[in-house]
Amino acid sequence: MITNLSETDIAILRQMAADFRARNPSTFARRTVRQPRVLEEQNVKIGKLNADLASGTTGVVTVWRRSGSAPAATSETVNVVFDWLSTETISAGKMVLIQFFADESVWRIVGAECE
Repeated sequence: MITNLSETDIAILRQMAADFRARNPSTFARRTVRQPRVLEEQNVKIGKLNADLASGTTGVVTVWRRSGSAPAATSETVNVVFDWLSTETISAGKMVLIQFFADESVWRIVGAECE
């Protein structure tokens, strides 16, 4: 905090601030709060792997959803990338958690049932 300013110093600082605002209206014009980006589709899903999948490759997952009181397979399939979760192969039929990464436009396996 600056202390011991004269009235002249304060007047100069106020004028400098007013001049800056006048020359840079966009700096002060924005009064709205940024809204979070809304994803229109679900970005996390659970499914079963259709075939064995080695690390660093892509495969297909059949999406499962709750039907009544138990989860069940749907007709939806998703192409997935298996690149950084593990170096081990995931066997066909194992349940996996997949997440959509919008910046890369890719579905990636982020969790898998133990072998």
